[in-house]
Amino acid sequence: MTDTTSETEIWSPREDLEAFRDRGTVEQVLLVLITLIGVGLTAVTLYYAWARPIVRAKFAVGFFGVGTALYYLAQALSVAEDPTDRSDATLVSNWLSDRPYRLVRIVDGIVCFVLATAAIAASFYVFTNYLRLDGPALISGFRNLDLYVGLVIVTLAIDATRRAYGWSIALVAIGSVLYAFFGELMPGFLEHPGFALEGIATYGAVRLTGAFGFIMEIGATWVAIFIMFAGLAREFGALDVILSLGQKFGQNMKSGVVHVAVISSMAMGSITGSAAANAATTGSFTIPMMKDQGVRKDYAAAIESVASSGGQIMPPVMGVAAFLMADILGVSYVRVIQAAIIPAILFYFSVGVAVQFAVLRYGWTTENTDGPGLLASLFSRAALFKSLYVLVVVASFYVARTALGLGMLPSAAVALASLIVARLLQSVALSAHDTSPTEEFAGAVARFYDGTHFAIPMSVLVYTLVVMELSPMAAGLYTSLTMIGTMVLGNPIATLARNLGGLTDEGDAPATSSGVSVGTAVERTLDTFVGTVYRTLKGFRRGAMDMAPLVGVLAAMGIIISMLIQTGLTSEISVRMVALGGGVLLVVLILAMITSILFGLGMPTPAAYILVATLLVRPLVELGVTQITAHLFVFYFAMLSAITPPVAVGVAVGSRIANSGFMISAKQALKIGAAGFLIPYALVANDSLVNWSLTATPVAVFCVFVGVIALTATTIGFDGRHVLGIPHRAAYLVLALVALYAPAASAYVGSSVAMMLQITAAAIALAGLALTQLDRLPTAITPAPRARDR
Repeated sequence: MTDTTSETEIWSPREDLEAFRDRGTVEQVLLVLITLIGVGLTAVTLYYAWARPIVRAKFAVGFFGVGTALYYLAQALSVAEDPTDRSDATLVSNWLSDRPYRLVRIVDGIVCFVLATAAIAASFYVFTNYLRLDGPALISGFRNLDLYVGLVIVTLAIDATRRAYGWSIALVAIGSVLYAFFGELMPGFLEHPGFALEGIATYGAVRLTGAFGFIMEIGATWVAIFIMFAGLAREFGALDVILSLGQKFGQNMKSGVVHVAVISSMAMGSITGSAAANAATTGSFTIPMMKDQGVRKDYAAAIESVASSGGQIMPPVMGVAAFLMADILGVSYVRVIQAAIIPAILFYFSVGVAVQFAVLRYGWTTENTDGPGLLASLFSRAALFKSLYVLVVVASFYVARTALGLGMLPSAAVALASLIVARLLQSVALSAHDTSPTEEFAGAVARFYDGTHFAIPMSVLVYTLVVMELSPMAAGLYTSLTMIGTMVLGNPIATLARNLGGLTDEGDAPATSSGVSVGTAVERTLDTFVGTVYRTLKGFRRGAMDMAPLVGVLAAMGIIISMLIQTGLTSEISVRMVALGGGVLLVVLILAMITSILFGLGMPTPAAYILVATLLVRPLVELGVTQITAHLFVFYFAMLSAITPPVAVGVAVGSRIANSGFMISAKQALKIGAAGFLIPYALVANDSLVNWSLTATPVAVFCVFVGVIALTATTIGFDGRHVLGIPHRAAYLVLALVALYAPAASAYVGSSVAMMLQITAAAIALAGLALTQLDRLPTAITPAPRARDR
């Protein structure tokens, strides 16, 4: 599994070398191999994105071998570091005493090294025989060695998946292979002629399908470059910046740090694509903070798990699923972002409202905040200056690109120069009598590198994806290069400015009146440069290590889909599902929801999405759902499986950190995320939320958002000021359902009447909620006073 450590460290090559020398010989060899392969894999991926020297399918073949080998070597290293570690023990091996268990672990470590070698060898064979396997072999037939290599690749993909993500996906992959092999023995519509081992080997790998199909191609290019970028960002401290921003936001909210979990998990979840990893990373900080504020431990676990799960539908990255969706649909990546943005905001809006209502109902508020208040922060002088700087940068870039016709890099240089000039002018204008402009400017540069600098690569990401509409791989390349350039060049500049400006390393207070000598400043700057380059290389390794576990599961998903398509099962399921639902869209939607959640249990969301999209989208489209809406529908529920018992991997991680019971935490998670289970149906009923139109989309957005608030008041049993009884909850529920789903009745009452019903229900619900907050609700319908729960 990927490393979820989030602590910011100051890495020293000298200290790491000393730690390396303290390791055993086996550990040293494995660590050197992992470092070389990890750094090399990220570097080659960036080079491929830049030069595209070979076709994508051939690159995917090599990426599979190197990525799988890297994962197995990491497993072998964990054995070498601690042969007695029982954290990954199975039910069988856990019964062994220490000595036999240690022996089993050592044997497993040797097996992992052998499998790493096999992955490299098998991938190299396919890579060097690519042209023959892609052409002549399809006509003249495959060699025996081809078939043996294909079976090895299928085995490696399934075993790597089992080790990285448990038995859930591995058993599905094994089941698909067995289904293909024993097709003649299957009952009813499941029967098919069956494959021989030759068919499993060829369709599983050496036909360049299956393990090397489009899923691995997308994984090796679009997905990999963003996972590696995320590794760089985490290595440079992006997670700490996100958590810090969340804490500052929480200081200005009555709910305190509770919303920190929502904000931090939303940002991190979009990148990681794993509810469990996200909950472990951000939850290790946010859950203890919530408990310290007085939040009950089961609610703390639930809030973090729900927030961690939803990040996977948040653009621009969507936990790498957006790349897969764009390729499957054959549309631009920007189109997927456009379709997903309102559903994602809807989800987090519902979570934010639910958390706010829960905090107010149970009295978990923070009465004494440290900050000046949200509005005061938004309209402070510092915020005004930052807004002006953003305008200067954007305007300069726009003028350079359009009026002057410069390229992207020269335009970026013009924008940066404009920012520097503007900041120098401020330093001259605002410097106090006891602070020189140089010291004031140096302090500004130091503060910029406390976290604001991460806005540069993120701006490049948004610009290249949304404005330039580049491919995800090109956008990922430019974003990664910008991140590297920002850190490798920016950190030494910040150090130089800090020293020449007479500032300490810890803050902005002057160390001396004139700073240190030029020679000392240059020496420190060079040290910073070397340290940043070293940190970049560690970021390369971390990005590759984060990607390595995903390689096996992408290959396994490719094998599953290849087996299902070649046996004709996908077409049969489509026909049978429509028939089972009697052609009624709602019934088919419910069946698709249940299937998506079941397939998603225990799986990473991208893998679950690929599987359910292959099986379930077609019947929805046949019943009139637009294709991209159908994909978002099944993806939404595959995502929500992370908080759905009995598996609920997100809740499992959160409850373990909070030290709360799993089932009680899962119950609270379902309450907080209840609106999320109904939002996908609202997307189908209000297709303009996904496929935008000038008139319908604003109306649908207003009505659905109000409906979500009313629905959340129903599930939490609180409207912001009163604990609601059954009559009021029932009233809010009816208004919510009409506001969410009235357009579905257009076929019966007409589109105009349905829209009027939807707007009316939303208006009544909004009026009731607003009057409640103002204490102006008529006495006859005001909820009876009840003590808030503690």
